[in-house]
Amino acid sequence: MKKQKLSKNSNFETAPIVYGAWSIGGPPFWDERDRNLSIKTIQTALDLGVNMIDTAPIYGFGRSEEIVGDAIKNRRDDVLLATKLGLCWKEENLATMYHDLSAKSVAEEVENSLRRLDTDHIDLYQIHWPDPDTSIDETMAALVKLQEQGKIVEIGVSNFDVKLLEMAQKVATITCVQPKYNLLERDIENSLLPYVINEGIGSIVYSPLASGLLTGKYDKNSIFTGWRGRGKLGIFREEALSVALEKVAKLKSYADEVEIPLTHLALRWVVAQKGVSAAIVGANTPEQVTDNVKAFDRDIPEAVFA
Repeated sequence: MKKQKLSKNSNFETAPIVYGAWSIGGPPFWDERDRNLSIKTIQTALDLGVNMIDTAPIYGFGRSEEIVGDAIKNRRDDVLLATKLGLCWKEENLATMYHDLSAKSVAEEVENSLRRLDTDHIDLYQIHWPDPDTSIDETMAALVKLQEQGKIVEIGVSNFDVKLLEMAQKVATITCVQPKYNLLERDIENSLLPYVINEGIGSIVYSPLASGLLTGKYDKNSIFTGWRGRGKLGIFREEALSVALEKVAKLKSYADEVEIPLTHLALRWVVAQKGVSAAIVGANTPEQVTDNVKAFDRDIPEAVFA
């Protein structure tokens, strides 16, 4: 897979796919995962040319970071490690989760992530979600301090709107943003994407397959588990899901017509959009990650995306 520079202000180059380590954390968001299989899946991704892994402390309450750390032992120089901060917990259940981007918490969180990942630095450290109780100036100043200490290399933000991003940029250099973006959920086209294009900021987008909907495997009779089964978030809200599934059916029909798997079409479409540096794609098995990579090993005419 051909690599490209993450952004104008970044020194990193990334493959079009970033390995997303959310699901391998297992509960509370997902079902239990086999640790050894997850490690093998990550190593397969690296073997196939994926060079960035995106994780977060809240994914499995630290388990995702630990699994990633185990998977990249002896391969640290081959990997760009991206993790996050700002979502904390008192006990291992979502009822105790809270936002904290205070300078004190930033200093504590980075040490915990470094330990779990078994590394001495984090390549891309991203604010996971904004903290309404902490000024963005305080948080960004704390992150700049971590850069000066060599504990993190570049700074990113996830789930930020343009106004908050502008405020953050006054204190620190933002390498990239991490928003949700796919064929079904395109809100960032209204303001965030035009802004980062103009500013030369990169985007590594999450949920490029709409949390599985764009695999084409699901219909109105499908039963979802984990957070998707609760029917309370995003596109999986009851009123949104039926509309999304109708769109998926049409996209699946088109994919069949042009003889391209829907997953490949969806991944290539999102990475082809101006301002998108790479797409974060999860995989629970070596077979899944292999198929994701195949999307970028084939020629797809530009007319297909018109």
